Order: sequence, then structure tokens, then C-alpha cells
Amino acid sequence: MTYRVLTSISLALSLCLTSAACTAQTSHPKLIVVVTVDQLRGDLIQRYAPAFTGGLKRMLDEGYRFENGSHAHAITHTAAGHASISTGTFPSRSGIVANSWQQREGDTWTPMYAVEDPESPILGVEGAPGRSPRNLLRDGLADWVLSADPSAQVVSLSAKDRSAVTMAGRSRGQVYWTVPQVGRFVTSTYYRAEYPEWLNRFNAERMPGFVTDTVWENGVDEGSRGLARADSAVYENDGVHTTFPHHALEELDFGLPGALSSWNLGHPNADAAVFALAKEAIGALGLGRRGVVDYLSISLSATDYVGHGYGPFSQEQLDNLVRLDGGLGRFIDELDASVGTGGWVMALSADHGVQTMPEYLAAAGEPAVRVDWGERGRAIGSVVAEVERAVGTGDLLADSLAHRLEGSGLVEKAYTHRDLTRGEPADSFAALFQNSYFPGRAGGWISTKGVEVRFPPNHLVSGPTGTTHGSPYWYDRHVPIIFFGAGIEKGVSSDGVHTVDIAPTLAALAGISAPTDLDGRILIVP
Repeated sequence: MTYRVLTSISLALSLCLTSAACTAQTSHPKLIVVVTVDQLRGDLIQRYAPAFTGGLKRMLDEGYRFENGSHAHAITHTAAGHASISTGTFPSRSGIVANSWQQREGDTWTPMYAVEDPESPILGVEGAPGRSPRNLLRDGLADWVLSADPSAQVVSLSAKDRSAVTMAGRSRGQVYWTVPQVGRFVTSTYYRAEYPEWLNRFNAERMPGFVTDTVWENGVDEGSRGLARADSAVYENDGVHTTFPHHALEELDFGLPGALSSWNLGHPNADAAVFALAKEAIGALGLGRRGVVDYLSISLSATDYVGHGYGPFSQEQLDNLVRLDGGLGRFIDELDASVGTGGWVMALSADHGVQTMPEYLAAAGEPAVRVDWGERGRAIGSVVAEVERAVGTGDLLADSLAHRLEGSGLVEKAYTHRDLTRGEPADSFAALFQNSYFPGRAGGWISTKGVEVRFPPNHLVSGPTGTTHGSPYWYDRHVPIIFFGAGIEKGVSSDGVHTVDIAPTLAALAGISAPTDLDGRILIVP
């Protein structure tokens, strides 16, 4: 059985909400797989496609790809992106507005991490901060799967806690992430009272092989290395260790606890470990083979770790993505062997993109600049203090502060929270900030003063090397959205679609009911 890809999103909604089109098929895939590649900007798969021979190549060749997929919120952080993919709602409704934010408690603002929960300690790791979806205010695809059949298995895996937790929604499935310092996968008491034997065995027997490497070498063939820029740039990494091979003995501080494990889990080995654990979970739990629809989320973090240090066009990122391509290919083969061809359906996307190194853009003649984070922060802080002395607090402060910041040239545009919550948005960026705004959770610059700010495009406010994300610009919002498996017909669409469309689409393909009040839309119907 094949699925029909609709070029009109509104038509897809109409079909699914007014007819039996989404549930009429006689059989559905029994395993939903979501692969989220942290920081995989939307143009990178195509740029490096000639070097791929594995899973990314198969998805490009055989899947259905939306070229203009993006996030539709302004604060493009890992936790916010994963929650949008998982729940089908914007951060303004899921509550996950950033990786960390300031949370209002009465008249006081206190720091909050996206998956922080002191009441859910990590099993077997003394002193590690507790984790759970306590701050997530919406159910996700994993919850919908369990609502359809409580006997379903929900598994969510990542090197990062904020990725694994948010992709599992508010369910109490099998959710595992790494604590790099201890070099193994863990979970919290929110999910389990003890570790299953299959995970203990994996941690004991397999994990040592992923956390003891001391050299990272370039494995890309010579003929493909021209797809990336030269292997040495002073704006990479620490400004000194900028070329292959990378040696742990030269790049880490062995005086820190778990230094070697942390180094390995900040490089491609992080993804290799997650793929290996996913394969173990499929076998141990019988995913997709028990007659009910199961759910498996795999969030791959190495692209983000590598991208922050070396940038999207670096030899390091090319090597990392070639390795990811190989790992994904082997994982797809495992799905076919264990679950059966046609027994599973997959979506691949990313939680955010990334800004190209400004020095690289400037050398190519494009306007781009790196600005010292501390210097810019102090300048903005001075303006805030001056305005506060003059006008006090409240709406007048926000209005005056927005006006002064725009006039100072420190920001491109400032939006007050009052403006974001009344009437039509002033511009397309204001609409994105609306989708990131949740009252009482201040995720952006000076948000506790009632203002959100936007820097100029390709204006990187950071340290002296590396790059980052978090802006509302296309390079930070543009991500791949590809559906693959279970009879999906190959093709390409130029329609503008959003990551909140992924969860309802996968639910429809698997015959799972989804809430009717989502921000996302169904893109593909049976």
C-alpha cells in the first residue's frame, strides 16, 4: 500500500477532519520512528549529498522531502525545537520556550532548565540534577500512541537529556540519555524505578567502546573533501586545534571528571552509541512486532556538538555527516530485518539550523560580523539600567526600552510582549516571536523586562570562535523534513511546511488519533 502526498496543506486538513481518509486503510505500520538530527540545517543534506552512500542517500532517493521545511518560532533552541516536533504545537503552547529560561515566581524571576525536575533524580548517579517533562505542558506523539493502546512501547534515546525527554512527550516510556562524565545511558525516577537488564548489559559491554577513543580522524574519501571548506580556520574550535586528526590527549583537560568520556560523547561517537542502543532496544522490546503501534525516537546530537565548534561547512562536519549517513543506513537495514519492510514509517528532521561562520561569509563578500558576547551584553545592560532609572517598571519600561534599543543600533528590532499579544503582528518576525512567547517564561534577551530583540542577520553574537543558533532567521529555522518507509512514494515538494506538522502526519500514517487543536497540519494521508 502506498501513501499519497498532498501539495495543499489545507486540503490535507480538510480530508482528515471531514472524511475517513486518515483511518480507512486496512493496515498501518506498527512502528513510528522519528529521527531528529540536532543542528542539521536544511541545506546541508543537499550540499553533502554526493558523499552519502547510506541512510541519508536512501531518504533523498526514496523518501518524500519538503525542501522548505522550517520551525515557525523565533527562539531556535534544542529543547524548543524537539518539543515542537513532538507535540505539534508552538513553544507558546508547549511551554518549552528555550533550553533555559527565567521563570516568574510571584515578583521574582528564577532560572529554569527545560527538563529540570528536582523531584525526579537520575538513577544511580549521585548528585546529578533530576530530569522529567514537568515543564512540558502538552502531550506528544508518544502520548497519543499510548492513548491508542496502553500496551504500546515508547522509547526515546539521545545523548542529550532535553532531546530524549521532550521527544517522549509526557509519557513514562523508556527514555534514556547520557551523562557524559559517567559515560553511560541513564534515566530518572520519573520513568523507572530501576534499569532494565538489557540496558545494564549495554552500558557494561558496549559503552566502553564508544567512550575510550583518543583520536578522531577524517574518514571522508579524498574526492569528496572538496564539498567542505579547507580544514584549517582560526575561527574554529579553540583557535589552535583546528585540523584533523583531533587528539583527545591534546584537546581535553584530564583533570576534569570523565574527561575522555565527555570528549568522545561530544564527537561522532555520541551518535554511534545512540544508534547501537536503538538497535538493542528494538531487539529487547520487540518494537513493531507485537501487533500494536510502537514509538521510537532517536535524537542525534553530534552534528550540534561538531557544528558549534567547527561550523556547518567544515571538514569536521562533513566527516560527521558521512558517519551519520552510514549509521542511519545500517539502522534502516536493521528496521527492515527486525520489523520488516513496510512495517515502519519514519520522519527525519532537525531541532534548528545554524549560522554560517561570519568570517567565511565575509571572505566571500557577504555582510557578516562576529560581535563579542560580553561586550554586547554590557552595552545592552547599560541601556536597560539607564531606562529603568528613568521610567521605573511596567509597560512604560518595555515601550521605552524597545525604542531606546532600536535607536542605539545594538539590535535590529525590539518587540514588547504587550505588542506580541494584541492585534496582528507588526511583521513576519513578530509572528515568530509570538509563537515563542509564553507568559511567565522569559527565554530571550532581556525578556524579563517585557522585550524581545532581534539582531541583524549574520550578526553573530558569541565568543571568538565557533558559531551558534537561536535567531528567527532562515538559517536557524530551515530544517529538513523527510518522510520515508511504509510505502511513502518518493518525491519533492517546495511547499512551505513546519516542524509542528510532523507529529500529526505520522499519527495519521499510523492510524493514531491526534488532538484537534494542534498548530501542525497533516501533510500526507493514506
